[in-house]
Amino acid sequence: MTAPPIMPAKALKKDALGPLELLAQGIALISPTMTAALIVPLMFGTTGNWSWLSYALGTVMLLFVALNLNQFASRFAGSGSMYQYICKGLGNVTGGLGGWSLIWSYLGISIAGATGFTTFAITLLGMMGVNNVPPVLLFAICVGISGYCAWKNVGLSAKVMLIFEGLSMALITVLCLVVLAFHGFAVDSTQLAVSSVPWSALPLGVVVAVFSLVGFESCTAFGDESRNPLKSIPRGVLASLIISGLFFVFVTYVEVLATHGNNPTLDQLSAPLNTIASLVHMPWMAVPISAGAMVSFFALNLSCLNAGRASSTSWASKACFINSPPMRII
Repeated sequence: MTAPPIMPAKALKKDALGPLELLAQGIALISPTMTAALIVPLMFGTTGNWSWLSYALGTVMLLFVALNLNQFASRFAGSGSMYQYICKGLGNVTGGLGGWSLIWSYLGISIAGATGFTTFAITLLGMMGVNNVPPVLLFAICVGISGYCAWKNVGLSAKVMLIFEGLSMALITVLCLVVLAFHGFAVDSTQLAVSSVPWSALPLGVVVAVFSLVGFESCTAFGDESRNPLKSIPRGVLASLIISGLFFVFVTYVEVLATHGNNPTLDQLSAPLNTIASLVHMPWMAVPISAGAMVSFFALNLSCLNAGRASSTSWASKACFINSPPMRII
């Protein structure tokens, strides 16, 4: 029986993404804002004052993964490259399983992004005295707009992600600098005392860090849409991981510093950034921070749809276990 042909990638626009757009894609899917707003308290509950070290170790570990991934990315370029990389190394059946797993992962994370958008939109609307907007409507708005952008224009989508995630990270960075100034830029010795390192808890902390950092590999899905992909994609993979990892280490250190002696403790806070803004006597920052988090979660949803669209367009579901699509090879 003749194998069904791979469907052509009609939805993909050649050379639509430059290095900056690829960087935006990787960072948006990692979603540094989500970690700063939601995951750092979980990390603190696991590794306490040494939470920043867990992120540092997790970043270093994934750096080796990224360097190995780039051995493929610097030689092959195509849509949904993670699927194609697996096919090249382990065969089409394993590649098909990996490809489907990647699609479902993007779907799950996109739902988390839309849910985060809805949560922070409700918070922001509540601050403005609007309390009767149905959550399902906000969820549908996020999915509808991001889905249209992802399908219609990947270049525009990347620029939207760059602006939204960059804005949110800038607001969080400003808050962190205010916290450091509030404490006189003094070094927090409690986070550097070697005698207090929770060695038994660090492995679990690294697991949380790895979960926070996944997404840097999504740059490889845009081989057909990138300009000079054999150089820009490997750079995007590394840069998105390094920038996000350094951001996590910095933000975690500052959040722990800011909440020393606070009741409730950091691991009990549902909105740590808003609480920290109040602790430094700048409660008004809760509004722009919540707005930044809202648009950041929109960017997360959009980045997942972009990556999922590029990956799924590169190979038809009925043929993914049979044929391996062509790749641009040096």
